[in-house]
Amino acid sequence: MSALAAGPAQEWKFDPISQKAYDLVLNLQTVDAYALIPTPQSPQDHYVLALGEALELLITEDDEKYSDYEDRYEQRLERKLKLNSPDELLLLAEIRMQWAFVYLKYGHEFDAGLNLRQAYLTTQELKKRFPDYQAIKKTSGMLEVIIGSVPEKYNWVLSLLSIEGSIDAGLAELESISSSPHPLGQESGMLLALVKGFVLQQTDSAMAEARRILAAHPGNRLALFLGGALAIKNSQSEEGLFLLNSLGTKHSGLPIYYAEYLKGEIYLHKAEYMNAIASYRWFVNHYKGQNYMKDANYKIGLCYWLDGRANDAYSVFKDAKSLGKEATEADKYAARSMADDEMPHIGLTKARYATDGGYYDNARKILDSLTPAQLPSKRDQVELAYRRARLEHKTQHLDEARKLYKQAIEANGTEPWYFAPNACLQLGYMAWADNDKEGAKNYFTLALSYKKHEYKNSIDSKAKSALAQLKRKGT
Repeated sequence: MSALAAGPAQEWKFDPISQKAYDLVLNLQTVDAYALIPTPQSPQDHYVLALGEALELLITEDDEKYSDYEDRYEQRLERKLKLNSPDELLLLAEIRMQWAFVYLKYGHEFDAGLNLRQAYLTTQELKKRFPDYQAIKKTSGMLEVIIGSVPEKYNWVLSLLSIEGSIDAGLAELESISSSPHPLGQESGMLLALVKGFVLQQTDSAMAEARRILAAHPGNRLALFLGGALAIKNSQSEEGLFLLNSLGTKHSGLPIYYAEYLKGEIYLHKAEYMNAIASYRWFVNHYKGQNYMKDANYKIGLCYWLDGRANDAYSVFKDAKSLGKEATEADKYAARSMADDEMPHIGLTKARYATDGGYYDNARKILDSLTPAQLPSKRDQVELAYRRARLEHKTQHLDEARKLYKQAIEANGTEPWYFAPNACLQLGYMAWADNDKEGAKNYFTLALSYKKHEYKNSIDSKAKSALAQLKRKGT
């Protein structure tokens, strides 16, 4: 029997009330959960309340609750802790990590870094003093992966904070606890799926983990939301739509406005433009935050443009330029697109979103129908090679994908478009998968050499993260 299954003498355990409240928080029924613990006493009580508050802020970006929840976070830090208790140390590490993510979401990067360091140091202290304590694997594993995947340009920050992570060690810890009957196993599995899909770009593996969680906890709202987002990222928009639609038919609880934005993305992939507009508008009218607001408004105009309603598109774009902020990569791209005098090519854009959603037959029909006369500009010609490469890559025609990526790189030249750098990034991933680590390094390095393009922050981050991982593996 494993150590997790047997359970050490001293291990994290919820009592019946805190367990029920914890289950409600993981189902995003935070109000019901809080009502069960009006006067928190144990570390488990505080853990449940802190997790609920952090999830609320991360999912809703509700500025009205931010100050109150930050006060409660600081009050938890000021509690008289029994530092000989592993449960108290776990609580301390966990709430520090939660607020590192919250501070990052709200743009407080310095506070985020300090909390990340404190969380990491607390996990190391706990593991040293209580080596058999299994619950810490959830927090420690998450921190190891996050810190271990930081791009090289931020290494000076890690050096300044005196911390160093290991992706392999973190994944091992998360996998160990998520596959066990530990009380924190379900939450650990969600974190494992999250980091695999959105940090490490291992979308197939992440989606498999999400399906495993949903099979064990059908109807869980947080798992449905995570699974829907991961399905979209893995070009499985139909499955994503099913999961996101299930959110509205299960339980009441914390409203997930961003799910409606994701449904807008799916309808855009499906070329159901009026449905997409309706979803984006609902998101814009209800969401309390600013992230993805500019992109959602841009996508409304883009849907009109792709649907042949140019005047409506121009009107939306004019208003959207002043809405939202430019923090996320999607919002930055939306701002640049609306500043461009040239409208996107309708056929290429439709093919792009069909490929993104996994509607490969539709994407192929669109690309095969395009003639040279329909692509008069150099940018459109480069994009055609790139779109074909993406489609062949997604459909596992890898030799053809490599050839087309290289064509896109050559045709792109030094133009400030993202087609060449992202082609380099994809060729790097493909070389890495073939165990050609030197070739992978060369392509990731080449991706970084492009100075100006639409997705520079995102592509540079992925390339530097990949190079850092290769370096840590001794390549």
